[in-house]
Amino acid sequence: MAWINKYLSEADLARIEASISKVEETTSGEIVPVIVRRSSAVGHVPLTLTLLLTLFLVIVEFPFSDWLWVTPWVYLWPVIVVIFFGLSQVLAKSKWIQKVFVPEKDELDSVHRRAHLEFYLNRIHRTEGGTGVLIFVSVMEKKAVVLADEGISKKLPKEHWDEILGMLGKHLHEGKWADGFVAAIEACGKDLQTHFPVISGKGNELKNHLIVKDV
Repeated sequence: MAWINKYLSEADLARIEASISKVEETTSGEIVPVIVRRSSAVGHVPLTLTLLLTLFLVIVEFPFSDWLWVTPWVYLWPVIVVIFFGLSQVLAKSKWIQKVFVPEKDELDSVHRRAHLEFYLNRIHRTEGGTGVLIFVSVMEKKAVVLADEGISKKLPKEHWDEILGMLGKHLHEGKWADGFVAAIEACGKDLQTHFPVISGKGNELKNHLIVKDV
């Protein structure tokens, strides 16, 4: 997954892991950061591009339709559509193209659904006392989500998590991805330390590293 190196270096990953370990020395809670390449479905993009390219060509050639839509030129249209589809398959690999063809509302819904899925897939909901916190970032959509389990969410209002999310988002917007994760981890750690201090003899329930997923 070489794509992650564009946003986080090996030193950054080690720094994030160290920040989790340091924070969890003072609390019985668990913090899990997750970053995924994208959350939105993009399978429709090649077909949409093909239709748009075909429509554009039909509009452009309209003044010449008297002779382009007769034999033998009319038989070129299936070939052109196939060529457009092949070109669209290549263009659809672009992150920028993918983002253009996914509406903002769909992006937001997809990112929140993926965040909730990762919350359960990574067993954050299984922590003792319901003290797990997910810090989730989806790269293509440039969106983040912070989810707290039942135990900690009862102690703090939604507005508090929005503040942490805003801080994370500010760092991501500035291109300081590692700083954003570390700041969010430390902020969550202060909350957990206050409400769920470390318990002697309690082991680490979840791994202390950034989880990176290609899809």
